Formats: sequence, C-alpha cells, structure tokens
Amino acid sequence: MNETSTITSHARGLSWILFASFCLSTTPPIIKAGLNESIGPVPLLALRLILATIILWVIFALFQPGKLRIDRYGLMSCALAGAANGISLLLFYLALTHISASVSTVIFSLTPIATLLMLALRGEPVTAINAVRFVLAIAGVYLLIGPGGDVNITGVILMIGVIVSFAIHLALIQWRLLAYPIQTVTLYTISFMTVVAGIVYLFQSPQWPTFSRAGWGVIIWTALVSTAVARFAMFAGIRHIGSGQTALLSPVETLLTVFWAMMILGERLSMVQFLGGALILTSATLAAKRNRAQRPRPI
Repeated sequence: MNETSTITSHARGLSWILFASFCLSTTPPIIKAGLNESIGPVPLLALRLILATIILWVIFALFQPGKLRIDRYGLMSCALAGAANGISLLLFYLALTHISASVSTVIFSLTPIATLLMLALRGEPVTAINAVRFVLAIAGVYLLIGPGGDVNITGVILMIGVIVSFAIHLALIQWRLLAYPIQTVTLYTISFMTVVAGIVYLFQSPQWPTFSRAGWGVIIWTALVSTAVARFAMFAGIRHIGSGQTALLSPVETLLTVFWAMMILGERLSMVQFLGGALILTSATLAAKRNRAQRPRPI
C-alpha cells in the first residue's frame, strides 16, 4: 500500500469511528428521555437488544454467513463476555434513573482505568504513569460528584458496577477472544447480552409492555442507531485504523454525549463539574494511549 492509499485509508477509518462515536453519543440522552416517559429501564433495554439481535442475525445470515461459525470455546467465552456486558447495560439503565446522562457518561469514562487494573491481574505492570492516571481519575470523580454538585450516591454506585462489569467484558475479550473475527464475537456477545436482559425482564415483568410513540422511538433508535449501525461503523473504522486509535477517540463520544444531554434534556454541569470531567477525560485518554489493545466503548 502506497503513502496516498495509507492516508486515504486512515481518513476513511477516522470518518467511520467519528460516525460511530456520534451514534453512540446519542444513547444516554435518548435512554434518559425514555425513562422520563415513565418507561421501565429493564423493558427498555430488553426490547432494544432483542430488536438489535434480530437485525444483526438477519444481516449476517444474508451477507456474511461465514461469520456465524464459532467453536465451543469461543461460544462459551462470548457467553461470559456477553453476560458481563449485559449486566453492565442493566446497571447503566438503572443508574440513569438516579443521575443525569451527562454525569453518568463522564463517570463511565473511567472504564480504561478499570480495564488496566483488571489486566494487571494477568501481569500488566502498574507504572508511575498509571498512578498519575488513578490520581487524576479520583480527583475528577470527587469534583464531579462532591463539591461540584448534588449527585445521587445510588446512581454513582450503580455506575461503579457498570465500569467494573464492562471492564471484565473487555478483559475477557482480550484474554479469550482475540483469535476470533470481531464480527463473530460481537454477534454472539450481543446475543448473550440479550439473553441476560431477557431473563431479567421475564422475572421482573412477564407481560408485554405498552409504550407510547416516544417509547417505541427510543427502542428503535437505540436498537438501530446505537447498537446495529454504531457497531458496523466501529468495525469498519477498526479495519482501517486499529482498535488502539479507536480508543484514543473515546473522549469525543463523551463530549458529544454531554452536548446532547444539554440540548435534548436541558442538563447542565457546573464549572467545578466540568473541571472534574476534564480530569477524568485526561485520565481516560492517557489510559487509552497505554493500552492500545483495548477499546473502551459503552454500549
């Protein structure tokens, strides 16, 4: 590949990832809007994942049937990763019933830090720069939820659960699923996420829910745009620029989410909270640079 082709490929990859970031950034405000319509978080998530899973299976069956093949070890690994990611999504939806979309998204930016700690259990060294990241992250969270504003502690605890479970999901993918095609891993991981959310939904509310037009709009948007379209855009971008460069662009998604939360929901952060968020984003960016094998993506 010559230099011009390399530049073109890199630009195309950046375009795909920025598009994926745009799609993903709309998710927390849209979910919060659905919750504001008195729609329960569990049915909202379960129907989103069911619809997204059906779409992905149809697309792969029609256009990439070879990606449906997976061995037993890979299937079990996807089940573990999907369970962890499914739990993280359930906790995220529940957290949004207690805290704002902007605050939850900024807290979620700590995921690269949690992922580094998780990987340290398998021999990843904890260096001096890691210590700096941890200090920045802790200071940022303090400013975000302490003097910066009255943030519901239940929502913060739920978001900590989100971060831990999603970090486990990322670590499992690195430890057990790197040898498998990313499309296959995503298809089966999302399928098992749907199983987890579906089981919780059946235990909690076995009756078919009644949604308003706004409610169905939230489900369709999060299934199509936030899940199916965003995933395909992300895959296309990774093929051109790699997962490491994709990770470095994660703060773009966070900042866009805060913007959408302000525009759609009228949320506002104080200056102290903005400072805390800036510290968290700085910490997350440094972590992404260090851990180029990871892709710190929500949902």
